[in-house]
Amino acid sequence: NEYKSYLRMSKKTAAEIYSIITDPEQVKTYRDLGNLLSLDTNKFHYDLPHDQIRQWVEAKHQEILSRIHEAKDRASFRWEHVGSTSIPGMPGTHHPDAVMLFSEFPPPQGVISALVDTGFFYMGHGTMDVNDLWFVMVVEEPGFLFNHIFKIHVTLDSCATALILIETRDRCRNDPEAFEAYKAGKIAASKKLEEGDIMGYKKAKFECPILREIEEKYNARRDDAFFTSK
Repeated sequence: NEYKSYLRMSKKTAAEIYSIITDPEQVKTYRDLGNLLSLDTNKFHYDLPHDQIRQWVEAKHQEILSRIHEAKDRASFRWEHVGSTSIPGMPGTHHPDAVMLFSEFPPPQGVISALVDTGFFYMGHGTMDVNDLWFVMVVEEPGFLFNHIFKIHVTLDSCATALILIETRDRCRNDPEAFEAYKAGKIAASKKLEEGDIMGYKKAKFECPILREIEEKYNARRDDAFFTSK
């Protein structure tokens, strides 16, 4: 499948996206999943190529930076590679995740323009926080990530979602018990992926005790309707 015909999402301009995310009502209701839930790359892998993915994610980070024209905009955020692909040895999907952490919100329009120019679509806000803005792309270059989703959380540095993602990564990297607990939870949830239910997989994964513990630490609550609405 060719990239341009494979991803069916609304390709909005940076100005249109900025208008949405700066409107308190629009940012709450806007959501465009396109055909992301039905991609045939939603597969569970027990042996992820973590080093290759880490290098690819950092290359994409540098590409985004190269498209931001103002130095103050380039310095406005911190970048973190998160999710299973950032934890060596952790099984999961080939879909990388990153966070762009800002001290002020909304992010500069120059950053939004750079994301659009790099090939990202605005999907809407996440499951916990209306200021957790999800930008996604489906990888178009040939290789092991072809037609896989790369998602960036564009959010505040105080956002519970970002803090949970970072703490989960760091604990699993440094605490063998946390690693094994999260791994077991992901493997149990992977049955949903075998059934073709990517959102069911995500919801089941979040039932993992270690994630529940970290979420409670930040007093975070997920919107379970996110996992069932289309």
